[in-house]
Amino acid sequence: MSISIEKQHPLFAAELSGIDVGADITPEIIAAVENAVDQFAVVIMPGQDITDEQQIEFARHFGPRESPAIAASGFAEKGHRLPQYLFDASNLGLDNEILPPGHARREMRAADRLWHTDSSFNPLPTKWSMLSARIIPPEGGNTDFADARAAYDALDENMKERIEELVAEHSLWHSRKKGGLKTVTNAQEQGLPPVTHRVVRQIPGTERKAYMAGAHARRIIGMDEAEGAALLQELTDFATRPEFVYSHQWRTNDLVIWDNRCTLHRGTPFDDEKFKRDMRRTTIDEFAPSWAKVG
Repeated sequence: MSISIEKQHPLFAAELSGIDVGADITPEIIAAVENAVDQFAVVIMPGQDITDEQQIEFARHFGPRESPAIAASGFAEKGHRLPQYLFDASNLGLDNEILPPGHARREMRAADRLWHTDSSFNPLPTKWSMLSARIIPPEGGNTDFADARAAYDALDENMKERIEELVAEHSLWHSRKKGGLKTVTNAQEQGLPPVTHRVVRQIPGTERKAYMAGAHARRIIGMDEAEGAALLQELTDFATRPEFVYSHQWRTNDLVIWDNRCTLHRGTPFDDEKFKRDMRRTTIDEFAPSWAKVG
């Protein structure tokens, strides 16, 4: 096995070659992937022509796999396009055709184009996301990533001190409303209620600090709501300055892994009423809720 790593950005993100995700996964491969994600936060593995089952099995080696909370969100459809442990990040319906204009899932997913970290609206935030590109559009549809470790390092000392002990409330419905969702029912609110997480986090593996902001973060506990929202937006804006951002232009069969504990990301536009974009995500839950969760 000959593994190579090629950096894609001055601060983070790297392409990892020489590993076949669909083959037997050895302890050496697990260690190589863990080390690469620890160092670079975003790792691109090209040429991974894998099945759903192979993607799910590969994810199993890195922690407990998250089951997407579609039913609780109130947007479940009859039947499933993908198996358990795969989140459908496509613009496709159960028939594998492009969702029609006005479809409820289009409205729900519009907020994916806002900067966010996956599943921070859950009591247990996630460790990694793994996104597999099965079908990509001929243009557009990049995924932008921001390095929240580098952003934290670049904060002035006054800001670091200000945010060190803060706790933020995160809500799926907050981000969906920001993205244009017009109606949220009481049942949906109750199915996925807000949760709280520390703003500043120390990342296992490197002990670097990062901060959690993004579209799911609604307010700061104990702070005036408008002031807290403004601070969260300021932190998001700072982390997503151009010097902290890598934009990934997808190729068919790319598998991209990113660390949700220290990055933000967003999807970018493409002609989603004309072209298919079939992306399938496995998500790894965090191991240590005692340090990640508050409340």
